[in-house]
Amino acid sequence: MLVVISLLATLSIRNATSTEAVAGSVRTTELATQAAEIALKHCEQSLESLMSVSGGGTATYATTVTLANILPYNSTPLWQSTTIWDSNSTASFVVPVSLVNQASLRSTYQRPPECMIEPLPVMVTGGTTSFTASFVVTARGFGPEVPAANAARNRPAGSEVWLQSHIEFQ
Repeated sequence: MLVVISLLATLSIRNATSTEAVAGSVRTTELATQAAEIALKHCEQSLESLMSVSGGGTATYATTVTLANILPYNSTPLWQSTTIWDSNSTASFVVPVSLVNQASLRSTYQRPPECMIEPLPVMVTGGTTSFTASFVVTARGFGPEVPAANAARNRPAGSEVWLQSHIEFQ
C-alpha cells in the first residue's frame, strides 16, 4: 500500500511540474507576442506620421523613426534575410526599450523589439499607374528570457515572435 501511495504522489508531482513548465512557456510566448505587437504598432504609427509630414501635414505621432529608416525597394524583401536582422545592420529599427518596459512592469524585457519598413512595388493595372505608397512593416519581439543584444547582434536564444502588416497610403 505504501508503494502505491508513493507512486501516486510521484506521478502527481511530475504532472504538476510539467504543467508549470507549459504555463511558463505560454507566458514567455505571450510576452514576446506583446513585444512584437508594440513594435509593429510603433512602426505603423511612425510611418503614418512620416507620410503625413512628407505630404505637407503635421506629425501625428512622436517617433524616432526617420525617412532614412525606410529601406529602399529591393526585389528580394530584406525582412526575409536573417543575416540582416541578426547583424549590426541599420536595416532593422530597434524600438526604444521604454515603450515595452513601462514603469509598472519593472524592466520585463532585456532585449527591445525590432521592426523593418520596406516599400512594396507600385502596381500597374490596365495600363495606368497607381499613385499609392505601399509598405510592408515587419516586427519581431522577444520574450523576457532573451538577453540583451551583444555588440554583434547575434541571433537570440529564447522566444521570438514575428508579425507583419501591409499599409497603403493614397
